[in-house]
Amino acid sequence: MKGKCGDRVKFVRDQAKEIILAHGARCPRNTGRTERLIRWTRPENGWVKLNTDGVSRGNPGAAAAGGVLRDEMGSWCRGFSPNIGTCMTPLAELWGVYYSLLMAWESKVQRVEMEIDLEIVVKFLKIGISDKG
Repeated sequence: MKGKCGDRVKFVRDQAKEIILAHGARCPRNTGRTERLIRWTRPENGWVKLNTDGVSRGNPGAAAAGGVLRDEMGSWCRGFSPNIGTCMTPLAELWGVYYSLLMAWESKVQRVEMEIDLEIVVKFLKIGISDKG
């Protein structure tokens, strides 16, 4: 039955249930986070910008990553969106970083600015990840 209409209907029903549950959940009002406006900004002339993201449905769960390479005018150059199996969101985000850098390398671009939205992954890339518990 894979790929049939029934699968899509089940998927939509599951998504609707998840949305209904999320809207009915009680969330604490003060999360300690502040909202800020995020928007795409151009890279400097002669540079390209990589925007990447990764996500998993569940932690761990089915995961995918995606990214886009744009020039200083905001024009789309290349993109990707692979399914990456089962993992947690930070690992999916790291796969997005990997595929983005591979895409830039294959495009032979030399001046690259990258934007990543998951703060823990930014920290991983800045200070490294310890393999010691």
